[in-house]
Amino acid sequence: MSIKWIMRLSAIALLAVFIWMTWRWFDKDQWLGDLLLLVKQPQWLMFMFTAYLLSFALKAEAWRRYTGANERFSIFFHGIIYSLLINHLLPLKVGDIVRTGFLKKMANKTWDEALYSVTVMRLLDMLVLCLYAGAGIVWLGLPSSWLWVAVLLAAAVLLAVCFKLPVIKKIPLIQKHLAHFKATMLSGKGLFIMAALAVSWILEAGVIFGISSILGLNLGAVPLVWANSMTIAGQVFHITPGGIGTYESTLSGSLAVLGINGREAYGAAILSHAFKFVFAFGMGAYSLLRMPLGWREARIWIKERRTAKE
Repeated sequence: MSIKWIMRLSAIALLAVFIWMTWRWFDKDQWLGDLLLLVKQPQWLMFMFTAYLLSFALKAEAWRRYTGANERFSIFFHGIIYSLLINHLLPLKVGDIVRTGFLKKMANKTWDEALYSVTVMRLLDMLVLCLYAGAGIVWLGLPSSWLWVAVLLAAAVLLAVCFKLPVIKKIPLIQKHLAHFKATMLSGKGLFIMAALAVSWILEAGVIFGISSILGLNLGAVPLVWANSMTIAGQVFHITPGGIGTYESTLSGSLAVLGINGREAYGAAILSHAFKFVFAFGMGAYSLLRMPLGWREARIWIKERRTAKE
């Protein structure tokens, strides 16, 4: 069975879990009550919005510094926001394709240069998330924690070995990008990039922290950073707009591991996801005003890349 099919089946399984949880625990009155609690505490709304916004600002600055371009910060920030918006509009996770096309257009990059930078930033994001997830599993003393760490280390070693393969060294384009990667990441700039990404994912956990505080779940910041990392990493199984289903299932499961009962974990998951949807559409509208991007143009980029993959 191919990796693609494994991911699809995993996504379907997570969606099925979400449907089961919704059938069992969703209560309209409870949902409206939780929403009212959120509205009545604007200080927490402001906290969540600010933390989430800063997390994207740090990711944008890390991306800008990695490209080595002297382009405006706003290009990278709006590129990430467009990616977020598209991923919340379409069932397939193609936001990064739009993000690539946007950088190509606004910064006069080649498609290869833009795609390479987006790919590297995504890989670094996953590296940080996996480190948080692995460290959290060990810290929480969960079953198979050391097996998880061993898998991560094995993957890192395998990746390093692949970079040394003779066939890789014979491909000029890959060597060019690897040279840029090493020159950037082994410098002070690389330290800033990794620090910015690490802090950005902590800030993103601020959304779950705010929701848990409003609902009185009494969870500390460290466990919630772990829960957020597990949830975002689970979005690789994205098959619905905004990852509906996969987000709720992974976050509910993570909160359950932390000792929250199923109904409360589910309630926190759908409330935090609702906030992220509102943020994506609100900031997406802002980006459309500041740096307009036509839907037809975005659709062309998506269609071209999907055709190329086929």
